Amino acid sequence: MDLKGNSVTWFGHGTWLWTTSEGKRVIVDPFLENNPSCPESLRDPSPVHAILVTHGHIDHIADLPGLAAKNPDAPVIASWEVGAYLQGQGVGNVVQMGVGGTVDAAGVAATMVTAVHGSGIGAPDDTMLQGGVAAGFMLEFPDGLVVYQAGDTDVFGDMALLAEIHRPDVAVLPMGGHFTMGPSRGVHAVRLLGVNRVLCGHFGTWPPLAGRPSELRALVPQDVEVPDLEPGDSF
Repeated sequence: MDLKGNSVTWFGHGTWLWTTSEGKRVIVDPFLENNPSCPESLRDPSPVHAILVTHGHIDHIADLPGLAAKNPDAPVIASWEVGAYLQGQGVGNVVQMGVGGTVDAAGVAATMVTAVHGSGIGAPDDTMLQGGVAAGFMLEFPDGLVVYQAGDTDVFGDMALLAEIHRPDVAVLPMGGHFTMGPSRGVHAVRLLGVNRVLCGHFGTWPPLAGRPSELRALVPQDVEVPDLEPGDSF
């Protein structure tokens, strides 16, 4: 898969580590020690130079405080609400933002965009805290690669508008179903986004996440690249 000199590693579930052509490491939704599908060798991905958070569910932020403590210079980029929660947990260098905003993530222009999902934060006393809205990111790399990191979402019609604005080269889509879109809905996301390179995540971690890249590949045009993936695979 042509990523214009950049590379990406899937840690299982919704966690992705991008290494830019300039050597900067940007991790999305770090779910590490508590992630049953994350290979042991990847549970400490340090050093990282930026941390992106799409929403407040425990399978996206559970291991973030520990990773941030090991990488204090890495900005932790999150929504206003999730960022406030993380600050309350002692996380430093938090950059709070909202949908439509763009910030620098170690040389990558990260624009927060809409997702269709929840963002409630499970508190230690088993209450649920308001986590604002779920989001995704459009990532523009220094050499021009544009990646749509969808986070957890269903398909939605405004993916076509995001495609018109950002012109993504690659889409990283959840494909397990149950909590997000699955293959039968993902095919519409691919069509709306107009991409021909797709990486699938958020599948296989637990039994309900039954969708697979091969099922999406069977539904999209033959010129759309949808590789099979195992946790730890890199492109």
